[in-house]
Amino acid sequence: MNSKKEIAKYFAGLTAWESIVHLSFAINGEFPITLLGIHISKTLNTVQIIVPAIISILLTYYGWYKKHNK
Repeated sequence: MNSKKEIAKYFAGLTAWESIVHLSFAINGEFPITLLGIHISKTLNTVQIIVPAIISILLTYYGWYKKHNK
């Protein structure tokens, strides 16, 4: 078992969850909102959907599909 790949798998799930939460905010459509003192606009929310999704895809590739060089 490669511990780097396992860590990548964990963070792939974490970043996917981040993207899903912000997607649910977008579907709800109530902007701007303030959560715990952080002001979230439509633009910031869009960035928080796209960037974690891309990172999640890259980590998924590394964690599950990339061949381990011995």
